[in-house]
Amino acid sequence: MVARIHDFIDRIASVRSFAVLGVLVVGLVLTVNFADFFWTLPGFKQLTHGAGILDMELHYDAEGAYRLLASQGEAGRAYYLKSLWTLDIAIPVLVSLWLATGIALAQRATGVRAALTLLPIAAGLSDLLENTGISILLVRYPERLDTLAALSGDATTAKHLLYTASLLVAAALGLCARQRRLRNRYNPGR
Repeated sequence: MVARIHDFIDRIASVRSFAVLGVLVVGLVLTVNFADFFWTLPGFKQLTHGAGILDMELHYDAEGAYRLLASQGEAGRAYYLKSLWTLDIAIPVLVSLWLATGIALAQRATGVRAALTLLPIAAGLSDLLENTGISILLVRYPERLDTLAALSGDATTAKHLLYTASLLVAAALGLCARQRRLRNRYNPGR
């Protein structure tokens, strides 16, 4: 299964797919964070008088999760659940594919052969796992599912760490690829 995912990413990785995915990611992230319409962050903040969402926390435990869910109110929790299963499905899929194609392109240019493209895929899976856990917390609220809340907090932390690592790997490989191109341009016989 892992080899299939890696092969799929390698097949779709092109400058064009990277650019298209990048435009989609930037557009979706800007829309979710700044546009004021259904299931976006500004609409949520207005509805809940500024309450936050669990997705944006770096980490939380059960107490922190339930404190935040309580601050959202009933209408805020319903809004949050809808956003998790609409826009917040597209974000992890697009971001992880975009980062994976960027890493695959940079790996080709540098000659690095490692399964680094799986790093953003793991980030996206952590994000979807987080969404599932939060969704269950929202549906079952006010019932306390402390173990699930703590595990969702762990998935949130893993998501942030894996996306950050993916960005760093993509940037480092991209810089190495650029350095290699410059070296080949100015030292063609080398």
